[in-house]
Amino acid sequence: MWAGLTRSALGEMMGAKEDELYNILLESSEEVSGFLKSVSHPGRVLILSLMMKGDQKLSHLGEATGLSKNALVNHLGMLIDKRLVRKTGRGRYALTADGEDLMASVASVYRDSTLREEARREMVRRSYTEGWREKGMSEKVIGEPAKYQPCWISYTGAIAGALTALGLECDITDVGGYSGYAFITNVIRGTFCPSGPTAFHPKTWEEMHKGTEDIGYEILCDDVAGGYPLKEGEPTPEDIARAKKLFEKVKREIDADRPAILWGLPIPEYGIVNGYRGNSYITSTYRSLMEPGKPEEPVLYYELQAPGNMHAIFFKEPIEVVTEEAQRRALERALRFAQGKIPVNERYATGPEAYSEWADALENAPLAKASYQGNSYVAACLWEAREMAAEFLLRTASSYPGPRLEHLSEASKSYAEAARQLKEFTGIFPFSLEGAMPREKRLRGAEILKRVKDTEDVATEHLRKALENW
Repeated sequence: MWAGLTRSALGEMMGAKEDELYNILLESSEEVSGFLKSVSHPGRVLILSLMMKGDQKLSHLGEATGLSKNALVNHLGMLIDKRLVRKTGRGRYALTADGEDLMASVASVYRDSTLREEARREMVRRSYTEGWREKGMSEKVIGEPAKYQPCWISYTGAIAGALTALGLECDITDVGGYSGYAFITNVIRGTFCPSGPTAFHPKTWEEMHKGTEDIGYEILCDDVAGGYPLKEGEPTPEDIARAKKLFEKVKREIDADRPAILWGLPIPEYGIVNGYRGNSYITSTYRSLMEPGKPEEPVLYYELQAPGNMHAIFFKEPIEVVTEEAQRRALERALRFAQGKIPVNERYATGPEAYSEWADALENAPLAKASYQGNSYVAACLWEAREMAAEFLLRTASSYPGPRLEHLSEASKSYAEAARQLKEFTGIFPFSLEGAMPREKRLRGAEILKRVKDTEDVATEHLRKALENW
């Protein structure tokens, strides 16, 4: 029906339609309110829903709704009066065209509403948390529950919390420094995407996990091929079976009185599992920061959001670490990560090139590809990472006099300046799921990123010299 219309003409038509609807609602608010009241009773919603399958007998409506005959007749009378239902024969009723349109619209809006999702989650939560004792479900919480340490980069927050609970003196700076996370820059090419701070190549993740062990604890990574769910939408039976296997592995760690780390708990971030209750994980995640002091709701084992792959980290045994050797390995890793000399996923850029790609996207990417969330989230993570890098290098430098101290101190200063610049960037684009990205702000942001790149080039040169003088 739109053939032959120009874009401007189509826009005018759509605008006229919106004006018409606006005027109807404004001028007929009382009548519209009465119309909505006709479906404001759950009994009437049930009646209309049953009729979506076709004509219904009065007797069947009574059985299906549980309403008395008098109540049923009264509800039908109101629906007939509002022209939503018509009588098709003796004791038989059907939807009118208006009734069909109304129920289709209501169902569609409710299907896509956040209210429906909250109601579904609340129903599931009650089923698995309030009723778990009556159903004989098991519960176990480790003796020293771990606490997620506040940060944007959830890997560092979760790992630091778990290692602290296991008896190590550890914070997010230690995890960011030894793993190399504090020094890596990773962005998707040509646009903005919040996946950058976690979409690392598997071999890079492997090296980061190995670096994390230099804090003093052996870890084991358990990966289940494929993300969760495998496709968009509700989990399939196959998805749920995969999630169940992972749940059983995590339960064994809890039974051994050790915390575990899980990806996708309950969104694409890392979180700590401290126990299980029935079919749910008892967790400490970023959610604990949203409402301090309020216990987190358990997460059903099949309610993960884990793109890429299903991933768990288990802690096996404490290990002896020679501090100087571990610090040298960390600095070598930091230099390679900062220079981008690591495997990288297709369509992503890392190291100094990542800043150039990011700045170019700010300057030239079409508005349709300008994801405010992706841009602001990556910036927040990198600001935090560079603060970790500056502090880690300062701590390391304090142990080594001479040229090593000099160059590590200078590298720390450069990373502190990079953090300051990235903080300025986040002032232009504070984190939010949505926001405006006018060209003026995008150009300012691009200039800041170019300065960050130059600042970090100075930092990596001092890192290189520090290692030369080891």
